[in-house]
Amino acid sequence: MKKDHLLTLLGYLLICAFLMMLGCANPNLQMPEPLPPLVKEYKHVRILGGVPGMKKTGIHLESGTAYSILVTGRIDFWPGGDPNFEWHNVKPELGWPFMIRIGHNHKMSPFIGNNGLTLFAWETGDLYMGYRSGQTNVYGEPLRPDYYADDRGSFSVDIIVWEKPDWAQIADFFSEMARQDPENKPVADALKDAKEYARLARAYNQMNQEIAATKKQISELKKETEPEPLPQDDQPAEGLSKEHKIARLQARLAKLLESQAQLQEMKKELEEERKKASLLAEELGEKERREQELLTQLAKGAKNPPVIMIASPRDGSTIEAGSVRISGVAEDELGIEKLEIYINSRLLEDKTGRGLQVKQKAQTRRIEFNEPIPLQPGENQIRVRAVDADGLASEKNLVVKHIEMRKNIWAVVVGINDYPHTRRLKYAVNDARAFYRHLLDVIQIPPENVTLLLNQDARLSKLRSSLGTHLKRKAGKEDMVIIYFAGHGATEKDVLSPDGDGLEKYLLPYDVDPEDLYASALPMREISHIFYRIQSQRIIFIADSCYSGASGGRTISLSGVRANISDAFLDRIAGGKGTVIMTASSANEVSAEDEKLQHGVFTFYLLEGLSGAADADKD
Repeated sequence: MKKDHLLTLLGYLLICAFLMMLGCANPNLQMPEPLPPLVKEYKHVRILGGVPGMKKTGIHLESGTAYSILVTGRIDFWPGGDPNFEWHNVKPELGWPFMIRIGHNHKMSPFIGNNGLTLFAWETGDLYMGYRSGQTNVYGEPLRPDYYADDRGSFSVDIIVWEKPDWAQIADFFSEMARQDPENKPVADALKDAKEYARLARAYNQMNQEIAATKKQISELKKETEPEPLPQDDQPAEGLSKEHKIARLQARLAKLLESQAQLQEMKKELEEERKKASLLAEELGEKERREQELLTQLAKGAKNPPVIMIASPRDGSTIEAGSVRISGVAEDELGIEKLEIYINSRLLEDKTGRGLQVKQKAQTRRIEFNEPIPLQPGENQIRVRAVDADGLASEKNLVVKHIEMRKNIWAVVVGINDYPHTRRLKYAVNDARAFYRHLLDVIQIPPENVTLLLNQDARLSKLRSSLGTHLKRKAGKEDMVIIYFAGHGATEKDVLSPDGDGLEKYLLPYDVDPEDLYASALPMREISHIFYRIQSQRIIFIADSCYSGASGGRTISLSGVRANISDAFLDRIAGGKGTVIMTASSANEVSAEDEKLQHGVFTFYLLEGLSGAADADKD
């Protein structure tokens, strides 16, 4: 062969190879010309290894459209490495790494389980396809495009858009394709998928027809006029009355409806299988990413990846709020290049929606993070990932459970102004009513879960019953209990006091006798006992009262001398697990009322804070 002829042939072969790389390779099936009426649109595309990002296929889908995808090929993530290693044979039937997406803003989905599959477009938009080498965002776009540089290979993809989702016709179409090419795996997979749905669709349609016919028979029988009954001896032996016929038809209808429900359940199970396969694909992808990073680390020698330490929240913690703040630090001797936080496999988004990626200069050896994270009901998977300047990565994972507890909060709210036997107060009832409204309107506790005791309703017997009996019976271990008291406090000498101050402290009910506190008031030692009686391990006790005997406060003095009270008694009554004590004043301070506020000062500002003023970080 002449030299110039040889060069021409080589040039031709190079051009062919280049065209094949651009997507001119053979499709997975030979479509008839012209396209059959069932096929609305057909296209063949090629996804090349080494090209990051999702590729626009030129197919536009309307919501509800049925379309089929047939895929062959493989991507080699490690050219030149061990040929027996699994990365040399990453195929679409593994569910990884081939991906599809509809529109610009919809999430990508891994292609799962088979080489051929029929899907429904649940959104309207252009159809995109691609593959991933390392992590992507929720739209399939790569977080590290440089990971794709050495990938080799391609996926060959056929896309069929159907005029209508007629499973029987779709199955017939793939049956004919399989007859022409029995060894074609994508066609065989697509046929199996379509046959399963066609079988269910036929059975479902037949069931609907039988149900409609049975309902019609019942309706017609009910409209018929019952003939005059014949004498007993003249009744035909084989005859059935109208009621018997209707009863038999209704029994048949019940069985048909039961069978219809079973078919619906079978269809649901098919969809669940697809979802499980999708999750498996995600797991395979995660495994691939971890192995790739491990090899990167091995290739770079004994260098250490970043160290991540999480201060809060605690792994396995249970949280009632709709968000949690994650705080901690990432360190690396080479410097942190990137820090990412994920919640339930989604990159945490900032207020612009671009996704939170805390980035600093490569020379920054330490990055502190303190980010609010929204929680969904149930378990939430949180992942913090750090990458250093050499590309070495490490991550920390934790689980936080979000529970809704509003209907499991029990409260007793007490407010007393009109003491008949001691100095009256002005605004304790105002405080109790305002706190009660906050529980109902803001925290949205059901009214039946809150007991409000004002003035004469707050007698000693009623207080003991509400706190020691009602809450004990109602509140479960996982529930929350809130006790609020606005009224007088007092002390009397008691050498057996465990607080080291020789004083017993009391909350004063409406019917208190200041000359006989032991018999008519509620001692704080009994409050402590009540906490132990209640099953709940989360108790909040709020008291807008004081015990010092100082003038002008919510306290009375029996001796005319201000008491010197030890703060130890507050620690004593808060000794139970999960108990929080909030008081208007420390042991020797005054719980004051304010004419301008028309409230106790403590309660007024407590409600201001709970209503948003205390939310310094606006989370």
